[in-house]
Amino acid sequence: MGVTLLTQFAQNVRTDLKDLDPTSQLWSDAELVRHIQHALDDYQAILPLSAAVTLTAAAAPDGSTRRQVLNPRPDGYLWTEHVELAAPDGTPREPRRPIPFREEPAGQGVLYLGGDARPAAGDLLLVWYAKAHTLDTSVSTVPTEHEEIIALGAVAYAARAAARYAAGRLNVSAWTPRGLADFARERMAAYLAALAALRAAYGSAGPPGPRW
Repeated sequence: MGVTLLTQFAQNVRTDLKDLDPTSQLWSDAELVRHIQHALDDYQAILPLSAAVTLTAAAAPDGSTRRQVLNPRPDGYLWTEHVELAAPDGTPREPRRPIPFREEPAGQGVLYLGGDARPAAGDLLLVWYAKAHTLDTSVSTVPTEHEEIIALGAVAYAARAAARYAAGRLNVSAWTPRGLADFARERMAAYLAALAALRAAYGSAGPPGPRW
């Protein structure tokens, strides 16, 4: 999906930070990667990937199938979005009927099913879940049109972190303490506004709460 991989992403962030002198860089590559990941975490809390996994319903000793556990959780699992009964081949069972659920604690794959559509032991469930994006040196799943949001967030986080440094460290860079602090506030305000606009456009605000 994305065209900018992690190495170029970090270089773009460094350029935006005006940190281009290799003899006096204020941010290490590892620091920039950490700030990019922080922004990516914010982004995927609003607009994650979506994936599905099948789960065979298990019964508790009392025969109840109310509690189901995704164990192990799929790679990149963030939270469950939707649960329904599946056909034997793993496709949704027709007619499709969602099963009310809540996940406690959020993001751990422990699902409590409610309503009248609980499965019988042995039934196959289709669990749709939010999945983390990948952004590394070979693959990016971030949509091209949203790359600038993540870059802006990384710049804002990096500037805010560096604004706390002692003046002695800043003085070897192109930044003054006051200039960097002002820049950090301005970039963070722009970033939070961009996240708010994204959230409004896609109608998500991170992990869902109970759904029954």
